[in-house]
Amino acid sequence: MRSSFAIVVVLLSFHAAADDNKATSLSDARSAVESNLRTAEGKAFDEKLGAEFVQNHLEALRRCKPSSGGDLQNFWILLKLEKDATAKEVLLYPSTRLGACARESLLAQKFLPAPRPDYWVSVCMKLSQ
Repeated sequence: MRSSFAIVVVLLSFHAAADDNKATSLSDARSAVESNLRTAEGKAFDEKLGAEFVQNHLEALRRCKPSSGGDLQNFWILLKLEKDATAKEVLLYPSTRLGACARESLLAQKFLPAPRPDYWVSVCMKLSQ
């Protein structure tokens, strides 16, 4: 009986870990961004992140421009930030060659530390008029 219990506990732990690694849907991420922006803390963080993104993270996109094949349409970058200043997820809407190229670089970069874990923000990349 003990070995059965241990197996169930291990399986439950594995299932919980798998859920933590499941990709967030675009609609859930957008809802979280909108919810964050409804707070004073969220508005202030968004303002700081926008300035920090321009200053420290546009280079990832510049490096990808030659491989974009001229796909320079506007798109949104949605970032799931952590308190340790890392991005846990990067979603793109719509997905573009430029964004797809920059995704891995953005996942490796440091951002402003999020106010709390699993904090979603968005950055609009306006490349065309």
